[in-house]
Amino acid sequence: MIDVLTQIGLLEIDNRLVYRQGKWFVRTREIPERGPYDTRLEAVEGLYRHVAICTGRLSHCDQEEAAAFMQHSVQKCCQPACDLCADLLAVLPVETAIQLNA
Repeated sequence: MIDVLTQIGLLEIDNRLVYRQGKWFVRTREIPERGPYDTRLEAVEGLYRHVAICTGRLSHCDQEEAAAFMQHSVQKCCQPACDLCADLLAVLPVETAIQLNA
């Protein structure tokens, strides 16, 4: 997934995040603003899911895998060495990733 994220410029996450009235929103090409999200991490995860859908990543998954991906949360994941968490943490702004690991 990381290769998809870097190819489309998702690594410029700060340009896509908007914080307004205590909530986070995500700007995308398809939807002017997605959200609201309670935390910055949730907003980044929402962007991650949006990109996965738009790039067709989920078209190769069965229905259970796609549903699990759509419900996945780094903050709630208990799976050791989770690939989804690793991909998301790799594209998070450094300060957010540090807060999660603390």
